[in-house]
Amino acid sequence: MDKFDSVKKEIESILPDSPIDFELKHSELVLKWVLKLKPDADEALKIAALGHDIDRAISKITETYSLKDYSKINEFKKEHSLRSAKVLVDLLKKYGYDKKIIDQVKNLVENHEFGGDEDSDILMTADSLSFFDYNTPFYFKMNGREKTLKKIKFMYVRLSEKGKKLVKEIKFKDKEIEKLVREAISS
Repeated sequence: MDKFDSVKKEIESILPDSPIDFELKHSELVLKWVLKLKPDADEALKIAALGHDIDRAISKITETYSLKDYSKINEFKKEHSLRSAKVLVDLLKKYGYDKKIIDQVKNLVENHEFGGDEDSDILMTADSLSFFDYNTPFYFKMNGREKTLKKIKFMYVRLSEKGKKLVKEIKFKDKEIEKLVREAISS
């Protein structure tokens, strides 16, 4: 087993400890969307896609359960990104990755909520697309209509133009969710 497969396996063993039941599925879908957006994604971007939310499995700190004031979402997301980056840096050191890849993963994860360069923007878009692709019904069930509308708007604004086109192609099984998403992204 090569280093990437070992790191992937360890990330996949950690994520189910998250208080968010679908964390592992979300991780897999972020990687799927990264590869759709950038088929030649390098190892650092793939690792960042898989582990960008790993801190939730370790810290148990989540937006759903820990954030009481949505106006502080940006500060919350930055702290979350820094915690995940630290966990991944330690994991990559454990597997003997070189400084260049460690620094790339660290940068990508630290910036996955806000973007700032090509690969960070791809990761941010893939993260949002995964939310639309799979997480929205769960978020709605846990948080209700108003908070879900805010979250959808937050996730949609983060999308690249290509991401916005892709989200419009997603077919939702639940018609209430479909209506909610369409309402949020059209306002």
